Amino acid sequence: MRDELSLRVYLENAAHADRGGWLELPVAPERLDGFMGGVLGVGGGGGYVVADYEPCWFGDVLGSGLEVFSVSSLNLMARCVARARDMAVADGMDGNMFLDMLATGAESEELREPYALAMLASRAGGLSDGWMPYGLPDSWRAGDSTPDELYGAHVACGLMGDDVYSRLSYCMDLEALGRDEAVNAGVTPGMTGYVVDHEPLVPSMRYDGAAREGLEAFASGWRSEGVEYRPFDIAGIVQEGETVAEYTLQGDGTNWGAPVYRCVVGDGFDAGSDVFGVDVLAALEDTLGRIHADRAGMGDFEEVAREVMGVEPMTPESADDDYGSVPLDLGYMLPAPLESFTPRPPAASVPYGADPTLIACEAASTSRSM
Repeated sequence: MRDELSLRVYLENAAHADRGGWLELPVAPERLDGFMGGVLGVGGGGGYVVADYEPCWFGDVLGSGLEVFSVSSLNLMARCVARARDMAVADGMDGNMFLDMLATGAESEELREPYALAMLASRAGGLSDGWMPYGLPDSWRAGDSTPDELYGAHVACGLMGDDVYSRLSYCMDLEALGRDEAVNAGVTPGMTGYVVDHEPLVPSMRYDGAAREGLEAFASGWRSEGVEYRPFDIAGIVQEGETVAEYTLQGDGTNWGAPVYRCVVGDGFDAGSDVFGVDVLAALEDTLGRIHADRAGMGDFEEVAREVMGVEPMTPESADDDYGSVPLDLGYMLPAPLESFTPRPPAASVPYGADPTLIACEAASTSRSM
């Protein structure tokens, strides 16, 4: 089950649409750099686009159009929010209530950018001073109530007591009451409480280098201490006499391309032969095992395996023959059969993350100049 704060984005090489993949944020900055170079083949902070994202808490808070922001700003935001939530939970606050408080605070200050939300998360201690949970009785059933209706119920309960629900609630327009009272009281209602009127915690200013450094320092506490993080590079698990094969999955194509996944195979595989001329299943399982060993102590095996190989954890439904999955070792599977399977040139001649076309052009240019 994905965490509510997992922001899943699809990144694509701006010059080569066939080089792209899904990435779940937040990740350590080193992992982000490794993904950009190893999967997209870009570096230096450019040369890519955020082509799509899956609906999530961040999308609800900031609104549609997260594709216009850089992946580094989205990742910094996700790390800051995750760090702030962890701190709140450590102080005894319910994690979901904290997220509602932060979302309500962002609405009260009309924040619509990743850096602004990251800044608010880093100053959540000040926001909690103006946060008031609803005082609703256990008999109240919120159901699919709106924030205005919940605030209206809170106001009605304060005015008339708990029995207002059994005697009058059926004929009261709680949503209108809450909307009017919120305006009069200068509060912004949420789903579990409301934020009272306060001085803005996020200044109206450009986020300069000093502000970013401060956010980076705050976000750095999100990753637990332990083994020094080491980004994954598939070249690190390729042995002598082997290369990397690229493949796609059936039904995985989208308007912005199809993710290309990778596994390790022997050098001598003929790209023109039947794909099943090589033991693809054995290659997939061997690669999965190598990734598992490589990520020991990193805490990101599942994410790396998904990004590099397209695998997912096995589910009860996947045992059905009609599901179309391909079972692998370690409790994982490919969610669909292979659509294509093509080896790269030998691993020693093409560094992982490099563009084979550019390398060929450079080689030709060198030969002409000799």
